[in-house]
Amino acid sequence: MQVALVLDRYTNKYLNIWDIPTDIFANLKIWDKLVYTTPDPKSWVLKYSVWVLINFKEKASENYQTAQFARLLEWDEYKEFEEQQTLAIKIFPTFKKDFKAEFPNSTPITARFQTFSDQLFFFFFSEERYVFTEFVKKFREKLGMNIFLFQVWAREMIKMSPWTDGMYGSCWNLLCCKSNRNLLNVDIDAVVLQHLEGRDIEKLKGKCWKLKCCLLYELSLYIDESKQYPRKWSKINMCKITDHCKDTNCQAEECQGFVVSFNIVTQEVNIKTKEGFFRIPLEKLKALKTV
Repeated sequence: MQVALVLDRYTNKYLNIWDIPTDIFANLKIWDKLVYTTPDPKSWVLKYSVWVLINFKEKASENYQTAQFARLLEWDEYKEFEEQQTLAIKIFPTFKKDFKAEFPNSTPITARFQTFSDQLFFFFFSEERYVFTEFVKKFREKLGMNIFLFQVWAREMIKMSPWTDGMYGSCWNLLCCKSNRNLLNVDIDAVVLQHLEGRDIEKLKGKCWKLKCCLLYELSLYIDESKQYPRKWSKINMCKITDHCKDTNCQAEECQGFVVSFNIVTQEVNIKTKEGFFRIPLEKLKALKTV
């Protein structure tokens, strides 16, 4: 049985949606907006929200919560939904000006109108945590509307911002953050395992200022291929590899080398000795049974 993987338009969370009628499920398209319900954990009253379809799966993902399908947006609801979003975008510049004045280190992103709660959601990015109770109170009085502030992280900032629509990355493809894929965290291990730690770290960052999503694309390949290579800082007897010394059992310090890195693309191992650096083909090390 297939499951719809969706992204909540307001909380920016992924959910598994079950129990979608067969006739509706058969006609669903990526980016369709539908209505789902979740029980409020405090009152157990059903809360309605709008989600965006981003993928179909054979089974539910254990990483995400499950929600209940309610219905398709009716035509009049959809029309009202679009009108409300237009209103939210018109109000956003006012929010941006006031919020930046109060919290200068923040980055206001966009605004969205929550149809079922008659509430304006304003989204912003910041690596700091704010207490904005007083700001919400004053801004609510200024607008005469109920508002909610939602802090998101760097990748979500790029994904949600209307100003990044159609933006391309250094690979000349649309930004990963703007795709309908799950936004995975990329940590420094992805750099170390691919032996990129010597590169300019700024060139490894994307528009969101975080490590590029593409660092994950070949990570599993690098992990598998790395098993063929000697471990970093392992000792290599250079007398077995070069003509440095006639004695292949030599244990002299000047004849010892240490693995500092390797290149999976060229299949070479970089070895450091007192005399300098050597690039040795992996096959040569294998033949000498040093791997």
